[in-house]
Amino acid sequence: MIKVPEQRTVRAVMWRCRWILGALFVAVLFRVALPGLVGAFSGGDAVVVLTRPVAAGAVLADRDVRIVKAPSQAVPDQALKTTAAAVGERLSIGLPKGAVLDRSYLGPATANRLPAGRVAAAVRLSDPGIAGMVSAGDRVDIMASAGSTGSGAIAPAEVLAESALVLEAVGAGEAAANSGFSSGNSGLLMV
Repeated sequence: MIKVPEQRTVRAVMWRCRWILGALFVAVLFRVALPGLVGAFSGGDAVVVLTRPVAAGAVLADRDVRIVKAPSQAVPDQALKTTAAAVGERLSIGLPKGAVLDRSYLGPATANRLPAGRVAAAVRLSDPGIAGMVSAGDRVDIMASAGSTGSGAIAPAEVLAESALVLEAVGAGEAAANSGFSSGNSGLLMV
């Protein structure tokens, strides 16, 4: 008597039931994928997204933005709804292609539109040239020193903030013109 290996029997059963197994596979696929597909095609909110990666400080043009539909629960509260609201605005941080544009990402007055729980602070720089080296969207460490000690040695610097997001950098001349008073010999960072 010749015994058929068990593996061959399993293959034979699967071959005979291939239509049933295929139908089960298709049913599971529809059960898993169909709700997402229906949601993507049946509505959602119109939002503005970037068509390419855009660096911090860049002014948005028509070619940089487009409207897409997104599920309502995935849309940020301050998301832009029209391309006209984005074109001509300056990005305060760099964003990748496909990023949903939020009002808090635009303009030099970003500090006024920060999400709840976030704060912004103006930092006066001791060297006005630093403001020219930093731009919106950069990350910086904020350090302060008490100056020199009584013996003439420089006091160690204390770290006030690590990896703070720069919202705006203003040089010495701009700071004086924008604020209406002399800023001395320093620039400002809004972080």
